[in-house]
Amino acid sequence: MKTAIGTLLVLVLGGQVSQPPRIRTGINVVEVDIVVVDDNGVPIRELRQQDFHVEEDGRPVDIASFTAIDLPLAPPDTPIPPPDVSASAAGTNTQPEDGRVVLVILDDYHVSFDAGRMGAARMAVKRMIERMGPSDLAAVMATSGRNSSQAEFTSDKARLLQALDGFFPQSEVAAGGVAEVSRPLQGREKFGYVQEIKARWATDAMAGAAKALAEIPHRRKAVLLVSQGIPVSLEEIIANPNALGAFQGLRDFIVTAQRSNVAIYPVDPCGLSRDAGCSIDTQENLRSIAEGTGGFAVLNTNAPERGVERMMAETGTYYLLAYYSPAPPNDGKRHRIKVQVNRAGVRVRAREGYVAPRKAAPAVTALPLDALIAAPIQTRGLPMHVAAVPVPIAGRPGSTIALSIELDAEDATRAGDVAFAAVAVDVNGSVRARQNFATGFARTAGDGARVARIAARLDVPAGRYQVRIAAAAKGMQGSVFTEVEVPPFDKAISLGGLTLTMSAPVPEASAERLGGVLPSIPIATRRIPPSASLSALVPVKITRKAGGEITIRTTLVDSDGRITDVDRTTSQGFEYLADAGSVYRIPLGGALAPGSYRLIVTAAAGKHEVKRELAFTVVPPGS
Repeated sequence: MKTAIGTLLVLVLGGQVSQPPRIRTGINVVEVDIVVVDDNGVPIRELRQQDFHVEEDGRPVDIASFTAIDLPLAPPDTPIPPPDVSASAAGTNTQPEDGRVVLVILDDYHVSFDAGRMGAARMAVKRMIERMGPSDLAAVMATSGRNSSQAEFTSDKARLLQALDGFFPQSEVAAGGVAEVSRPLQGREKFGYVQEIKARWATDAMAGAAKALAEIPHRRKAVLLVSQGIPVSLEEIIANPNALGAFQGLRDFIVTAQRSNVAIYPVDPCGLSRDAGCSIDTQENLRSIAEGTGGFAVLNTNAPERGVERMMAETGTYYLLAYYSPAPPNDGKRHRIKVQVNRAGVRVRAREGYVAPRKAAPAVTALPLDALIAAPIQTRGLPMHVAAVPVPIAGRPGSTIALSIELDAEDATRAGDVAFAAVAVDVNGSVRARQNFATGFARTAGDGARVARIAARLDVPAGRYQVRIAAAAKGMQGSVFTEVEVPPFDKAISLGGLTLTMSAPVPEASAERLGGVLPSIPIATRRIPPSASLSALVPVKITRKAGGEITIRTTLVDSDGRITDVDRTTSQGFEYLADAGSVYRIPLGGALAPGSYRLIVTAAAGKHEVKRELAFTVVPPGS
């Protein structure tokens, strides 16, 4: 039986869509990533350009560029680091840019509220997170737009697990064994108006995500789609106008994924069960989505995490090639791609084609900083480290994010005058604060780290934000994205972000941008050079609810578990009652020996207690 998607691939893909893969000045440069596996699904390595034969619309094409990619996986028993509880954030763009890019789409509209299916879905995604390599990036989104199930692209595995924990199925079709289904559901009873609306919302969200992934060049982009699938068959599309709307949404999703060179890997959490939401139709539709985009579907298994292991292996071992299309540019037609390998006993997976636009894409007019800020992932280019520290302030909006930006002194000198843009984007995608400024970097005297360091701030209300920093100068540019949670600062005791700093003067321009919210610029990395001037900063704010004295205690725990009492202060805390509270500075004594540490700060008053903990490493001299 042909499914809706299978029929779509034959009959409908010739429709008009915008923007093909990689159009450049009148010549179509088509990029294709190719997975080659043996009969057991194990990726084949060490193939060469001459081993590949590529055709477009039945015509052989010359391969213009060829790259073999082979990325590591984290060992299966690698523990996931615990969540950061410092309330500050640190980010950098110094990692390699050759890692996997995986978007997890939790199709909560099409997963039944069932403990077994929720468990299978979470186990599959958790396995993907566990096996991420050091340069891999992943993001999480829900088709319903549920904020608790959302995480921007990051290598922070704990943050991704936090988004996964927010997964909440919302399917209209309840789970039930075969014995509970007394008769097949028919017509509108099977796929009604509400289901059609949810199907359109889900597929529109997925198509939008695939389109955004197209902006990430020269890397294999994969979508791990957790879904039971949309229950539509070819017969129902003909008989039920509600199902036709869902079909159109699925068509748009597949076309967009093919155009964007995105491989889809559906994971069905149904396992071996069958009911109205887990049928032959739903499985065939999931399989067709995968086959049409160069992925594969994980079906009919109670251990979907094994299929995810296979997905992670092949998304890290693939071949990226580009060729010049023989078709006229902007012809608005669908073009088929066929890839063959001159090896026996192998299977080849690549996207099946793309649809050209009917007119050339408009010229890009965005300024470099705006383009960097709007990109789906950060850009390496000009290497930077960034720290984001929530701090209470007087007046509205009641809080700010203090920013520290570090460049290597040699990079800063080479860049000269640097233009910066800093924005805070909330969970709804709205820019809540922005600051643009320019500076000429100078090495900060006495920091001992050979870095240039400046500061800025973004005033925002309480909430979760992605902070995006972009920099451009003299042909060099780069960006860093990091996430931070700004607390409401209205509890009996509230602590801002715990951070480390060095005793060094704050440059005048940075002091002006900080506006006095911190007495010194935070260190923007968790790898600290040995220094006798190391201190910790934590903003403290209390209300009358705290009642009585406040005690702030600081301890330092080394890698052997030895605990050192660093500081303990008890006071009436009048300075912390101010609208902006006050920043508590904690000198850490003499130079710390190289090794890993945990700094723990606890503030207590009566029955109220708040704790912050910062993990950092002191690196050996010369590292």
